[in-house]
Amino acid sequence: MKEDEQAKTAWADRGWWLAVEYGVVAKPDRFERKLEKLRRLGVMKELLEPGGRIVYRNLFREDQVRDAWTLVCELAPWKTQLRFYLLGEEVALKEASDVLWCAGYLRGERPCLGFVSDSRSTDKKARAWTIGCERRLTVAPSGWDESDEEKRHALTFATVGERGMLVFDRAAIAAFLREDRTSRRCPLAPARDPEKLAAIFRDVSVRSLGWPLVLEMGPALGKKLGSAVLEAEHGFVLKKGVSLEEHEAIELRSPGGEKAEVEVRRPTDLRSGQIARQVRLPARVRSVLAAGFRLRGVRLEEGYVRLAELGGRYDVEQRFVLSTRFHLGPADDPGSYEGYALVTVPRATPEYARWASAVVEDARAAAPEPAPLAPRAQALAK
Repeated sequence: MKEDEQAKTAWADRGWWLAVEYGVVAKPDRFERKLEKLRRLGVMKELLEPGGRIVYRNLFREDQVRDAWTLVCELAPWKTQLRFYLLGEEVALKEASDVLWCAGYLRGERPCLGFVSDSRSTDKKARAWTIGCERRLTVAPSGWDESDEEKRHALTFATVGERGMLVFDRAAIAAFLREDRTSRRCPLAPARDPEKLAAIFRDVSVRSLGWPLVLEMGPALGKKLGSAVLEAEHGFVLKKGVSLEEHEAIELRSPGGEKAEVEVRRPTDLRSGQIARQVRLPARVRSVLAAGFRLRGVRLEEGYVRLAELGGRYDVEQRFVLSTRFHLGPADDPGSYEGYALVTVPRATPEYARWASAVVEDARAAAPEPAPLAPRAQALAK
C-alpha cells in the first residue's frame, strides 16, 4: 500500500469488547449440559481448528458485562482452560474478572470516581477524595507530598506560577494515568481518556484556596549575599515617633546606586515613608540592593550603637536578620521580587475543600456513562 493510501486509512473504533475462548473441557457430559446456556451469553461462535478440535468463542460488548461474568462463573471449574482477550489483548482471568465485576456490579457505586469525605472517620476509607483505578489521583486535604507509583496527590503535578496561580502540568497527569492498565481495559474507568480527565485540573489562584503566597530566596541571590551575611545581625535606628513590634517584618530597598541611602519600610505599608536612619549593612547587602533587589528582614531585639553624628553618644538600634523565606501580603506583587521562587503552604481550609469537592464532581461528569444493560443482563440482575 502506498504512503498516501496508508494516510487515508483510518482505524475504526470497535468500542469495548471481550472475547472468551475455550474448547471441549474435561468432563464433557457436565460441560454439554451447560452448553445451551453458554450459547445465550453474548455472541457465541463455534470454530473448527486444524485437527478437528472445536473452540468456542463468546464475544461480549459493554452492555453485556454481566453476561460475561455469568459465563466466567459457569465455567469456573475449568477456569484454567479459559483464554480472555480484552480489546484484543490477552489478559489473565483475575484481570478480566476485576474489570467485569467493577463494570457490571459496581456501576452504581463507581468507586473509581471517589467521593467527598464529610467527616474525620470516613477519611480513612481508601477511596475518599481519590480518582482512578490502579493509578489514582488524590485531592485529599492532607498528604500533599504523596507521590507513590500507584497514588499521587494532584499537587505533586502543580507549581506556583509568577502571578500566584497554581499551575497544573496536565500532560504529566495524563501520562501518569495512561500507565494504568485497568483504566485502559474498563469501559467505565474515569481515566479511559487520560487527557479528558487531566483537563479537569484547571489552574486556580493560590489565595482562592485560602493558602498564603510565599517567596523563597533562590540559590543565585543567596550566593550573592553569602551565608555569613544571612546568618549575621544587622541594624538601624528608628526615626523619631516610630516603633516596631517584636519580630515585626521589615523590607529593605534602594532607590539606586551603591552610595544611595537604603530605605527601610514596613511591608504592610510600603507606601509610607522611610522608618529608619543610620542603617548598618555590609557591602554585599548594599550591592544587592543597589542592583534592584528587594530584601526582607525580621526584627529581633534592641541594642545600643555608638553614633558619630551624636558626638560619640549611644542610641537605640533595632537588630534584625535577613529572611530567606517570607509570606506576601494581599497587596504585594510577586513580580516585584527578583531572585525569589514563589511557593505556597498547602493546608486544609474551607476554600480548598470546596475546590476539591468540585474536582471530584468534575471527574464524575467527565467519566464515561454506563451503557444500558442488555435485556438478558437486566433479567439476570433481577
